[in-house]
Amino acid sequence: MNNLGFEVLQKLKDKMIDPILKKRRHLGCEECGKTFYGHYQNTGYNAVPNGKESPHPTKKGWVEVHTYDGIFYPDCPECIVSFSVRDAKTAKIIYEKETEKNRKKQERRKARQADKDAQPVNIGKKLTYLNKEAYHDRIGHLAAAPDNMTKYEMMSSYFLDKVFWERFGKGCHTLEVRNFTIKKQLHDGTYMSNSGKTRMGRFMPYFEIKNELTGKQREVGGEEIKQFLDLRESLGTGTNRRNDPDRAYGLPNSRGYR
Repeated sequence: MNNLGFEVLQKLKDKMIDPILKKRRHLGCEECGKTFYGHYQNTGYNAVPNGKESPHPTKKGWVEVHTYDGIFYPDCPECIVSFSVRDAKTAKIIYEKETEKNRKKQERRKARQADKDAQPVNIGKKLTYLNKEAYHDRIGHLAAAPDNMTKYEMMSSYFLDKVFWERFGKGCHTLEVRNFTIKKQLHDGTYMSNSGKTRMGRFMPYFEIKNELTGKQREVGGEEIKQFLDLRESLGTGTNRRNDPDRAYGLPNSRGYR
């Protein structure tokens, strides 16, 4: 068939679909729920189905939904995309269904969080709070009135760090608690990656507590840091091998790389 024949067929096709394109339609967006009036168009990405179905050629029980040839939904005026545009009735049903689904999902999430917040907060031995709210209230109270801190709270590096963050923010600081002086220190547990482009690890807090009446001093949290570093060393993580000639490009030998 020559070019003239193709032109005749194209004109015939355009004449057939012209009434479809000119018809004003009530459309909607299943993503934002907005409805609007618009027209189908002959360019786009979201083709309009014509309602015809046929059995899938390879998947038993499946069907193929046919679409108008060269007919597409317009963009949603709100979302500026066409992938979520349908006829107004279908779009509204899908939007309401998804909205209700998300609402129930949020309710379940809030219920789980409420149950979790109602559980006792156990920081350590002899250091348990009624629930999460009581735990945070206690931190706020001690940040403002540190003299009320108990000996068990003073012996928990995790709890002390929370109080220091609440009172001072980041960094190393000193807090006076009755006849005790508590100094927050930070152990530099960071290291560079094998490439030297990324700093890994973290700064780990520990506390030096001095009894000003007796002069006795003790460290809280230092032993936990030592145990963590020993474990990291035994696992082979956290070690800078950038200058190791046998570093095998940072891959462990246990995987067979050299």
